[in-house]
Amino acid sequence: MREILRLLNITLEEKRRLLLFFICSIFVAFFTYGFVNLIQPILDNMLNYESQTATQKTRLMDYVFQHLHISQQDIYWVLPLLVVIVIFGKGLFTFLSTLIMKSIGHRASKKLRDELFEHLIYQSTDYFDQRSTGEIMSRVTSDVDKIQQAVSGSMGDFIREVIVLVALLLYIFYTDWRLAIVAFVIAPLAAIPLAIFSRKLKKRGKQSQARMAGIYEQLYESITGSKIVKAFTMERFELKKFYGATKSFFKSSMRLARIESLSSPFMEFIGGAVGAFVLYVGMRRITEGYISPGDFGSFVVAIFYSYTPIKRMSRANNVIQQGVASYERIQDILESKPKIADHPKAFPLPPVKGKVTFEDVSFSYNEARPVLYDVSFEVNPTEMVAVVGLSGSGKTTIINLLSRFYEATSGEIKIDDINISEVTLTSLRSQIGLVTQELILFNDSICNNIAYGLEEMPFERIEGVAKAAMAHDFIQELPEGYDTQIGERGVLLSSGQRQRLAIARALLKNPPILILDEATSALDSESERLIQIAMTNVMKDRTTLVIAHRLSTIRNADKIMVVDKGKIVEVGTHDELCQVDGIYKKLYDLQFPEEKEGLS
Repeated sequence: MREILRLLNITLEEKRRLLLFFICSIFVAFFTYGFVNLIQPILDNMLNYESQTATQKTRLMDYVFQHLHISQQDIYWVLPLLVVIVIFGKGLFTFLSTLIMKSIGHRASKKLRDELFEHLIYQSTDYFDQRSTGEIMSRVTSDVDKIQQAVSGSMGDFIREVIVLVALLLYIFYTDWRLAIVAFVIAPLAAIPLAIFSRKLKKRGKQSQARMAGIYEQLYESITGSKIVKAFTMERFELKKFYGATKSFFKSSMRLARIESLSSPFMEFIGGAVGAFVLYVGMRRITEGYISPGDFGSFVVAIFYSYTPIKRMSRANNVIQQGVASYERIQDILESKPKIADHPKAFPLPPVKGKVTFEDVSFSYNEARPVLYDVSFEVNPTEMVAVVGLSGSGKTTIINLLSRFYEATSGEIKIDDINISEVTLTSLRSQIGLVTQELILFNDSICNNIAYGLEEMPFERIEGVAKAAMAHDFIQELPEGYDTQIGERGVLLSSGQRQRLAIARALLKNPPILILDEATSALDSESERLIQIAMTNVMKDRTTLVIAHRLSTIRNADKIMVVDKGKIVEVGTHDELCQVDGIYKKLYDLQFPEEKEGLS
């Protein structure tokens, strides 16, 4: 019951529908109660049974017949009519209660998915570093589906059948409480295996969902990395991994299926044993004149009718336990707090000029992985500053800290002398434009990708930034121009085209601070030339931080900072650094050996 209450908790916003569901369920119980009451007069009239001992108790049908003034002759046509009315009423309210509960379940699952996505979208970057995409997708899709099934169908069935069972038990004990006690002597035995089944179902349900997450993860990696799979001819290798994941899920599912399959027959056996025992004792009660054949017939029908709710409750419990397991997995996401969040007294960052200051900033992903050590520098408004260094030196980490994707371990980062940890994340990031090496474009039109999230942006502005980013010409050559769909992650465009769209998107934001993280890496010479022109256009009158592998793109930078092993080891212009026999000079000579030979 505790698990049901936990799931029921997510439906409490639908109080009116829940109230209607309970009312309809009560009517289902009422008509079920009425039906078993009809058995007694039907059987006794068919058998012409009369007994002074057995008829001393006032029955529901006796009360109805007396107040409606139905004579013995009228009973023969009234009883069939009442049977039709009762069966119709039970069916109608069963339909209504089921429909209402399904609507509650679908609404609850929609709300839960929305809440999950909202929670995920505001999570810090480190959260996604530690979890696979497949696992997260599994929780938002498969786990929510399990909960929806539990709430829409099984939980509604469980609650409705509990109400019906209570009504039947009231009738059973009213008819003959001694016989009822005998009937339920062995019934508590069912509670023991039911508890065991519940624990096993919950455990196996968690395992099954975890295995499904593994399938999602394998599927996602194989699809997104399809080019690498084909390039290395690793189709069989990926198939073997996928077969392993599905085999693991199959084994887990079969363990779950065995428990589910065993629970219902076991409950059925318990019901049969109770029925046989009741039949023996009941026949003796009729012989002794304590009850009529009609009373016993309706008693037996009520017993077997009560078995149906128990069986349905057992079946519903199987699904509910899986729903509970999924709910606990989802709670793992909902209870996780973003590491990067607004301070309670955070204030909006006012419009800035673009001065950036790092003061003794250090950072580590964990104690075993220090990345930056006491980094200090200052970038003046409208300056272009380049950050270079070997892979893993800490260049991108500096950018991530400025955007507060991660929080500095120590030190202060300021924009216009305002500590960025004291301002709201939205106001900070709204004044920073970012173009990364790993381009993120969406399966939408070119126009919507440039104006990402800006629904009422005038087309003239979109076209203007596309021209500035040197993207307008290639867009015009496409069949549908700005309305062309570019596919998932922009797969239908070349690398250079995707990069120019990303620059246009950043430019439309019109930020005072622009970050270009290796924006010209892995491009051909023509694409690099066009992007160099685009970068010159977008960097005008704004502070720009450029991370670059290609040193030819940063020769004209106002300042170049060389990062090595988490520290800034060299600072100067291109010409100044080339005069020093340091890391920058060595990197430049490696990229342009012909210039070194010319000088020698």
